[in-house]
Amino acid sequence: MKKMFRLSSAIAAVALVVTPLSVAQAEGETVEATSAVLSTMPLTDVLNLNRAEFDETLGDYDIFTYLFMEVWGAKPVSAVGVISDGYTPLTAFVPTDRAFRKLTKAITGKRLKSESAIANTVMSLGVNAVEQVLLYHVVLAAPIESPAALQANGAVLTSANSQTFKVNVSGTVITLVDKDKTRKNAVVLLGKVDINSGHTQVAHGINQVMLPKLS
Repeated sequence: MKKMFRLSSAIAAVALVVTPLSVAQAEGETVEATSAVLSTMPLTDVLNLNRAEFDETLGDYDIFTYLFMEVWGAKPVSAVGVISDGYTPLTAFVPTDRAFRKLTKAITGKRLKSESAIANTVMSLGVNAVEQVLLYHVVLAAPIESPAALQANGAVLTSANSQTFKVNVSGTVITLVDKDKTRKNAVVLLGKVDINSGHTQVAHGINQVMLPKLS
């Protein structure tokens, strides 16, 4: 398996300079109230950044982790660093490695096999574009766990890059309607919901990469 190249010491160093997002600051009372009830383990701990590796298991989140580390390494004050701040409540909809392979097939017309090739293809879009894509998967607010998500039909969520996407629920199928009209919409994978449940930051696995409007 191929090791990712961001060192844990470098991650710790950039963690010291992350500035909380203005939205989180504006909701300071919510952060304080939520933290009093929920534990503050950040999603970065759950996603095991320091031990992440490319492998042949497309159902996990190695590529998302790699992209996060690349963006944060290139832009230490990037807003993506919020998922390392357990005091900022949020919900992240995290594409699986297979979801990123679907994206690269749409981009290149090829079905890439290795996770490293998929990740490198996504990064070829540029750091700023990838940053916006990652932020589009994060919603800054009290964490939305699956029971609430199943009751959220018609809700419009605002992502951490200030763009919106819509939630459609039919039975137990939760669909996220993004800005890209050319590809299938992302569906929440019910076998991969409520990652980090009981904490201020919760994630749900999704089967497609959501795309915002990119300038």
